[in-house]
Amino acid sequence: MRRPDLTVATMDHQVPTIDLDQPVKDPIAAEQMNALIRNSKDFGIQLYPWGTEDQGIIHVIVPEKGFVQPGMVIVFGDSHTSTHGAFGALAFGIGISEVAHVLATQTLHQEKPKKFQ
Repeated sequence: MRRPDLTVATMDHQVPTIDLDQPVKDPIAAEQMNALIRNSKDFGIQLYPWGTEDQGIIHVIVPEKGFVQPGMVIVFGDSHTSTHGAFGALAFGIGISEVAHVLATQTLHQEKPKKFQ
């Protein structure tokens, strides 16, 4: 984990939308949520977990909390990430493998494009 101070996490895609007072019924979603709790603790990442006052959707809580500023480069594993362009940021939605690379290196991996023939 290269820069935990530049990283925030929240549970959004796995969070149930009904029976919020009950344990998560989907075992895969529950394990993903538990893994995020463990990894956030182990690597010093600020987590906004399900069931807390600050929980939310990543592309909503980041501007609400002032984590996005003009001129920043922002990446999330979420297709709505590009909405942060409204705050003057260069924002990309990326896949989970790319997220792992960013967490480890603080860079976006790119390959040289092939030439058009």
